[in-house]
Amino acid sequence: MITISPATPKTDLDFLESCQRGDVRAFTHLYERHASVVMRYAWSRLGDRSQAEEILQETFLTAWSKIGSSRIVDQSLLPWILAICGNHVRNQARRNAKSLTVPLTDQDAPSRATVGFSAIEDALEQLSPLDRQICELCLGEGLTYQEAADQIQATPASIRNRLHRARAILRAALTND
Repeated sequence: MITISPATPKTDLDFLESCQRGDVRAFTHLYERHASVVMRYAWSRLGDRSQAEEILQETFLTAWSKIGSSRIVDQSLLPWILAICGNHVRNQARRNAKSLTVPLTDQDAPSRATVGFSAIEDALEQLSPLDRQICELCLGEGLTYQEAADQIQATPASIRNRLHRARAILRAALTND
């Protein structure tokens, strides 16, 4: 009797090495593996599906063009891809803020939306880069503590503690204004 063992699933590291040699099919596999997470992340940050779809495409175009300088974390390219996506999301959010037109009763007063967005950005800047990333993963993407811990090589308990502290910092920064 002949038994066929299932092929060992390739890791992102395997695909990365193939991509760096110009293998487009390997990159297609990376896209298929991570596109849904990247799409959910972009959509949760922007709140607009069509913009999130554009960001998804821009993210993977950028990833392909910079595949030689990629960073792999725990056999996964997802953190690197999400960092690229985060940059595109922030750029899109800036474009959205610039194109936002709100009629004002007092021409000299800034809009509440602009002030609120600015306050949130300022509050987020008070967090360490790791705490911002944890907030993005748990609050923005809706990942569990375990899923976030797996992505950044930490324990679920440390994720929970850091997120608790980050929320307290954000709450204090936003209520003091």
